[in-house]
Amino acid sequence: MLYWVAAILVPTKKQEEEEGKEEDLIMQPKITVAKDDKAAAIKVVMESSELKGKDMSRVSIVVRPF
Repeated sequence: MLYWVAAILVPTKKQEEEEGKEEDLIMQPKITVAKDDKAAAIKVVMESSELKGKDMSRVSIVVRPF
């Protein structure tokens, strides 16, 4: 099955309250073939260079069927 996978960087509470910062798209949606949504997320995250060096506790992965 085809999936779209994207990554969003969530601001800290301090950034959100003091600076009014919103979520940032740090990885454009990528299309992948996988057996389910979890496998799609793992495949794209492992292959992604955009996520290297990011604080993964603040990254949200969004997966949608194509």
